[in-house]
Amino acid sequence: MNSDERIQLENNRKKTSLKMMYFNRYLLVRYVSALFFFTNVYWFISLLLSDSPLYFIPLVLIIALIVSVAEQVKMYSDHSNHAIYTRACFTILLGTNILLILPTCFSSSFAQLYPFFFNQDKSKIFVLVILAIGILLSAIILRRLYRIKHNEDKHYKRIKKYEKAINI
Repeated sequence: MNSDERIQLENNRKKTSLKMMYFNRYLLVRYVSALFFFTNVYWFISLLLSDSPLYFIPLVLIIALIVSVAEQVKMYSDHSNHAIYTRACFTILLGTNILLILPTCFSSSFAQLYPFFFNQDKSKIFVLVILAIGILLSAIILRRLYRIKHNEDKHYKRIKKYEKAINI
């Protein structure tokens, strides 16, 4: 391997490393998206198997998550700070979790929404805790997306230091 090839290889390695650093700014977002996706798939299947007319709720959330995941995949090759669909997806998730608190506590639709639970106070408390966790995770991700959009995240500072160190 001559020196030109070695220099080209090193430049490619630096560019790939930089691309991965930008992509990893969204790592927590991808993990939480996967958690929400599989939770909603399970909920959707449960509602379908119980013939609940409310199966459309997790279906809409699954579709929003798929669009978000597609945007995340696209960001690997085309870096962007503006995750528009991901932000919209987590806003929808946040709103849905907030809205689901009412039927969980005060409505007779608990059995239709959660056919895998008995309509008891313990079950309702458990569902409320899960909804609260969903609200918290959605809020954390929305905050993270805001910080990424405005280049206020820790990863961005590390990326800039790395760019300065490798003279790009």
